[in-house]
Amino acid sequence: MTSSLIRRFPGAASLPRAGIATLPTPVESLGVLAAELGILRLLVKRDDLTSPVYGGNKVRKLEYLLGRALADGARAVITYGAYGSNHALATAVHARALGVEPHAVLSPQALGPFAAATLRAHAGLGTVLYPVDGWDGAREAVRAKAELTLRDGIEPFVIPMGGTNALGAVGYVDAAIEVVEQLRALNADIDARDLSDYLRPDVIYVAAGTLGTAIGLALGMAAIGAHTRVVAIRVTPVEVGSESVAIDLVEKTVALLRSLDGSFPDLAYDDLSFELRDDWFEPGYGVVTPETLEAVALAAASGIRLETTYTGKAFAAMVADARAGKLTDSQVLFWDTYSSAPVPEPGLDAALPQVLRDYVEECDRTFPPRV
Repeated sequence: MTSSLIRRFPGAASLPRAGIATLPTPVESLGVLAAELGILRLLVKRDDLTSPVYGGNKVRKLEYLLGRALADGARAVITYGAYGSNHALATAVHARALGVEPHAVLSPQALGPFAAATLRAHAGLGTVLYPVDGWDGAREAVRAKAELTLRDGIEPFVIPMGGTNALGAVGYVDAAIEVVEQLRALNADIDARDLSDYLRPDVIYVAAGTLGTAIGLALGMAAIGAHTRVVAIRVTPVEVGSESVAIDLVEKTVALLRSLDGSFPDLAYDDLSFELRDDWFEPGYGVVTPETLEAVALAAASGIRLETTYTGKAFAAMVADARAGKLTDSQVLFWDTYSSAPVPEPGLDAALPQVLRDYVEECDRTFPPRV
């Protein structure tokens, strides 16, 4: 199916795609919760449904990244993330399905109720894991790349942390255009008495890790002249989610898209309606807080499954803004980036490197699995 991006900018059709994404994802209204929080209207973009195998926001990025890996003939992919990285797991799931061997360099994170399940899923998939001490796994990745090149006779395809580079961000430029098209179609069926009856989000709340999703959305909105503001809630250390990272990503993504289709506008960071919020990162990456637990519970009561590292913090920020009276007159779109598909079957803890075995055991002690 022709994507929203290609319909608007046909030159983008030259990018190879992996065919793993189920699009478009639905837009739903959370009317009861909107009334409870004092929001004029609350919508949710269900990117948890990007794939029935393993969804979430990474699938849109991997559509292009794994598409390029396949086009290059790669037999293995290497990516990066924290122990409980949804991106690393999504890469492993979809690479395996495409016949490509997944490798992941993993950095430490705080104990959490979801991370242990993620690591056990890697064990079940046979992902080759390389635990490192800090956030910089470049040295370990270089070593793994050399070994795989020698083994396979071809370099593995390297996917950056979060799937965030210009190619990955294209997936969310597409997503922004997709949601605008969806809302226009829905509005065509509304018998509106005044403009306030129409679906016209003033603001999008989205979790910001490595910024590919958030910047892609802001670029897509700007490219088609939409006026929706993107509020990105930073949940990762500033080294991977700063404004300088965002500026660089904008420049490279625009350069890529303009090289494919000259009609794509020559946008700069300052042209975007974009806000990067730093006030929800502390006390650190993956640390579970009362606010995120409440946010996860509120969303669950509306049928939306979130987690405590990314989507829970973004939802908590939105809830806090609503309770502070900042969204009374706003139509809000929450972008759900967490996969609601079943977690892949777990493997044995013994299949994990020792440091990761110790970590999942400590997770189990701190957050006992529900019976």
